[in-house]
Amino acid sequence: MFRKDSKASLFLELAKPNDKGFSRAVSVDEFKGRYAGLKLGNGGSWCREGVGLGAKYNIHRIPKGNSIGAIALHGFRKAEIGTNIPPRIRKELKGKRCAVLGTSKPQIDHKDGRRDDPRYNDPESLTSDDFQPLSRAANVAKRQVCKKCRQTNKRFDAKTLGYYVSQVQGNGVYRGSCVGCYWHDIAYFNSEASKPRDK
Repeated sequence: MFRKDSKASLFLELAKPNDKGFSRAVSVDEFKGRYAGLKLGNGGSWCREGVGLGAKYNIHRIPKGNSIGAIALHGFRKAEIGTNIPPRIRKELKGKRCAVLGTSKPQIDHKDGRRDDPRYNDPESLTSDDFQPLSRAANVAKRQVCKKCRQTNKRFDAKTLGYYVSQVQGNGVYRGSCVGCYWHDIAYFNSEASKPRDK
């Protein structure tokens, strides 16, 4: 997508985002040698939202005093989507149990609580991994949590449910991606949260 010698490509090489579009926070002090071209001018033009790198990723610019101290990627950018669930997906998830309660005959839920992943507009590109089985009670609870997130841009804190982490990717501020939130993908969250912690 980006030219090999572009600033976007250099930053991606340095930041090494994962397959969900999240990266570590890259300090501006690392912009030297091969990466000297990334040094920020007035306003950090190459890392603005909506253009270049910011057209594909949600960019988190971390302040240091009155300047930008570090830059991190917080998932892929999204756009408005449709809400229809393809029949083949319904068939594939039929018989699954609720990801939260383990009850039978759950509803099929869009994992993306904001329903703005553009892939949802292309039924052929969707897989069962874009959805999860939730009981009606769990689905209603998720809907309320997502509504609050849309209003406040504060992501759900899984510590309120007894987990030791609030999110497994990103942090408590919504920056354009639901990935890492408990309600986005409960099975994934449980898998990540159950991994041994560093001592």
